[in-house]
Amino acid sequence: MEYVFRQSVMGDLPGVWRVICDAKRIMAEQGRNQWTDDYPSFAGIEADIRSGDAYVLVSGGGEVAAYAYVTMKPEPVYAAVAGRWLTAGPYAVVHRLAVGAAFRGRGLARRLMLHAEDIARQGGAGSIRVDTNHDNAEMLRLLSALGYSRCGTVSYGPRGVRMAFEKIV
Repeated sequence: MEYVFRQSVMGDLPGVWRVICDAKRIMAEQGRNQWTDDYPSFAGIEADIRSGDAYVLVSGGGEVAAYAYVTMKPEPVYAAVAGRWLTAGPYAVVHRLAVGAAFRGRGLARRLMLHAEDIARQGGAGSIRVDTNHDNAEMLRLLSALGYSRCGTVSYGPRGVRMAFEKIV
């Protein structure tokens, strides 16, 4: 099946929300607490799309298959990393990467991350940073396979501590 990568538009919101809800449900079923009933929120996803920094992979049938927020805006918690980043210069950030339940196992998360790296390069960033929960096995495998280096941890306060990664692009 072919997929189109593009910037998300407001018309994608129902499909993106379905993908996010699929990911929340799967995480909960697996006993993970990275995402909760409250995070990510519908309003937060809507704000992602309005910002222009939300991206989707759309199936040949027009269905939103995967989603990611990719921004060149610095992530405030990354300034207090418990560890050390690889670079000091501008970086891109990936947050809220999710693949719809019907599309899992097709390499779409990998494709989104590779597109995110392209966005980082095109935006003049020297690297891309991402964080994930210690028990997000799929994301940890993906980051390892794509050559990301573990740089320490970052804290989101009540939402918890996350493992922090960076890749020079």
